[in-house]
Amino acid sequence: MEPVLISVIIPTYNNGKDISNPLVSIDNQLQPEDCKVSFEIIIIDDGSSKEKFAEVQVLASKRKDVTLLRCDKNGGPSVARNTGLKIAKGELITFLDSDDLWPENKIQILMPLFNNSEFEVAGGKVKYVIADGVNSDIERWEDEEKRITHVHLGALLIRRAIFDRGYYFDEGLRYSEDVDWWLRIREDNINICIIEETTLLYQIHGENMTFNKNIHEFGLLNVLNKSLKRRKEKNSNPQLAQIRDFRMKRKDLLISVIIPMYNGINSIERAIQSILNQTYKNIEIILVDDGSTDGGANLVKNIFPKVTVIQQKNKGVSAARNIGINESKGDLLAFLDHDDVWLPEKLEKQLTLLKGDPYLGWVTCNQQIYWEKNIERPNFFKSGHEKPHRSLVPSSFLIRKHILVSMNGFNESLKMGEDMDLIRKLRNSKIKESNVDEILLEKWYNGKNMTFNIEQAKADMFAVLRKQIKNK
Repeated sequence: MEPVLISVIIPTYNNGKDISNPLVSIDNQLQPEDCKVSFEIIIIDDGSSKEKFAEVQVLASKRKDVTLLRCDKNGGPSVARNTGLKIAKGELITFLDSDDLWPENKIQILMPLFNNSEFEVAGGKVKYVIADGVNSDIERWEDEEKRITHVHLGALLIRRAIFDRGYYFDEGLRYSEDVDWWLRIREDNINICIIEETTLLYQIHGENMTFNKNIHEFGLLNVLNKSLKRRKEKNSNPQLAQIRDFRMKRKDLLISVIIPMYNGINSIERAIQSILNQTYKNIEIILVDDGSTDGGANLVKNIFPKVTVIQQKNKGVSAARNIGINESKGDLLAFLDHDDVWLPEKLEKQLTLLKGDPYLGWVTCNQQIYWEKNIERPNFFKSGHEKPHRSLVPSSFLIRKHILVSMNGFNESLKMGEDMDLIRKLRNSKIKESNVDEILLEKWYNGKNMTFNIEQAKADMFAVLRKQIKNK
């Protein structure tokens, strides 16, 4: 059997001999188990100085698998990539910027996905490799390895047929051309598969083309507006469908359960025990003590030594949840307020739904409300709320971590209504949702719940409504 030819297109501008590093990462690629691959490497010098171009010439002259093209002037990444695409012969196409690297198993893990004729684009996570002394503008990572699920061409492997159908890069864009391309293929329902593994090592060295650029310099708003206009002209859905996420197929998925606690010593043991009683067992528990004064954190440390306890000054429930998100290692996130209780099958039944639908982003469940003894129900509390109903509070959530990270977590400027604000953002983004129509959450009220602070609730509700009106 003839090896499958993969065309690797590398645009370069004044990188010179530094381009040897990405070439080595191509040479180090492990072969897939069920086939062999070979590479043709197309380097497009995008109007570099004579000195830097001469360095690239020296490198290219030593390799039979490299074709070197030169643009007379610097036209930007779109022009360079399109130039390479016009001569590429590979059945599959991939890209690599001249200052980035591939992990050695990128091709090995992506190639088997193309045995399924349905898939036209496949990719994985992007790992950021940050040079000493350089600050990244990423606020929140998906895991401790500094990875995110992100639009980056270097993380993908693409069927040549995509480009044969006209999906070239917009040469009028110097920035955000990759986002524009990504939006166009998603608008047209090109079949994309995203996996959990890392498929690009993105180098942050302070001289990146996009380093310290703001949203206006990127031209990102223009790209998004063009996408909305195209969808309007086609009379298609104004929101893009969720990318199919096949990470849920793994049997050993870790669920991170995050408990924000403030003076919850009287109920926290009951809450944690309801997590330990879950029928699904691959769970990590992270308790974030938000400046409690009742000793609850020490109680948890003594009774539940396997629970990760993080203590901070009082910053509010949103900040506590966000710290838990940052520390979590799971593919999925769940939240449990310290005074609530889960029924044993809560996580298992929600996970079943997520595994069964790769488009599904988050799942809730039904709740039953309970009142602690001698607690008087407030007048605003409708009697109908005490009947079992779908819960839209964080204690009912099971959500894919990368989605919550992409929403930048919970809004820390809100003391209340942060859950409503998150749901607003999820629904505005058309993230597919579902519900387990069973009572799997006991929502307890003890008179100290934030819900009872009517004035704060009103203020934050109006803040959320203003955001919605402004579409932020």
